[in-house]
Amino acid sequence: MSIPAVSRSEKLPRAGEGPREDRLRRPVWQPALLVGVAGAVVLGVLAALSRHETLPRGDDLIYEKMARHPFATHTFPFAYRIGLPALVYVSPFSHTVSFELLALVGAGGAAGFAFALIRRLGAPAALAAALALCLAVSPPMLIVLLRQGRNTDALTMLFMMVGALFVIERRTRALALVLLVGVVFREAVLFVIPLAYAAWAERPLDVHAARRALALGAPAVLAFVGLHLALSSVGRASVPGYGGSLIAGRVDVVEAGLKTLPTEARRMFSVFGPLWLAAPLALASSRYARRGLALVACALAAMTFALDWGRMIFLAAPAFYLAGAHTLTRHSRWRAPALAAFGLLILAYAIYMDRSGVQHGIIENPPPPYPVR
Repeated sequence: MSIPAVSRSEKLPRAGEGPREDRLRRPVWQPALLVGVAGAVVLGVLAALSRHETLPRGDDLIYEKMARHPFATHTFPFAYRIGLPALVYVSPFSHTVSFELLALVGAGGAAGFAFALIRRLGAPAALAAALALCLAVSPPMLIVLLRQGRNTDALTMLFMMVGALFVIERRTRALALVLLVGVVFREAVLFVIPLAYAAWAERPLDVHAARRALALGAPAVLAFVGLHLALSSVGRASVPGYGGSLIAGRVDVVEAGLKTLPTEARRMFSVFGPLWLAAPLALASSRYARRGLALVACALAAMTFALDWGRMIFLAAPAFYLAGAHTLTRHSRWRAPALAAFGLLILAYAIYMDRSGVQHGIIENPPPPYPVR
């Protein structure tokens, strides 16, 4: 059975459309698994050939301490992201090996589901595989491995890609479970809820779609609130953007980002490379690209809460990769140049990190203003 070319008609499947067994047995999952494994292997090799952090410091040290005692008092907001350190805590391997293996699982899994997601909307298999591999070895994923896996970004993207796929297929129960588990790893997984509403809404204000999105997201939201009530944290006032009022904190973060705008812009560009050009071109012809702006809006809002704008915009990867794939599907002559440019960007970033990036950006990076606990 071939994958339906949804992108031609831009009609997303509705609830109950097609037997559930048919959705689960699509042959797309076999190549998706291969793409995921290949992505993890290539990322692992690329990281092994690059210089990396040898001793955890800063945020990485916080996750290391959390892996020793996941439910103790730790630094805000890391204290509530217990999923990754809890897995490391129960792992039979050393902390470093466990963190790195989980990062590879996250990156490879994200690539596999990205392949399935891109194919689900009708892109050619070769294009879907190439973009998925670019995701697996993209700068945000590589930096996780260079930090020895002590970072939630790879696993967060896995949950985001799975969630986006289930949104497209309207598998609400599975989506609710993904959100519930994912929020334990990072609260940003909740961004899939507004994406679900945007994808399902038939009009700007769709009460039925809003009820469905809120209902499937309710368990995850309750889990998020429960984590904040059950666990204690320290250093909230010292975290940039949290020392004052809600509005003042957002202004402070934006002002700080604008002061280092060239650096932030460079990091943001490295996240998606040529997709920054390809994705916007899909807005005119792709319904999903337009609905995916909800996820982009959430990522932009997150940039007012955290200064690392490259990591924040990475949260919109499902929208960027789907929109970029749509454009490159319609304009086949652009595929090779775009993919070659993305590959060169990734290679250049890996060389930069090996030569000086790890030393200046990680090892010699000054300690954070908040307590490392």
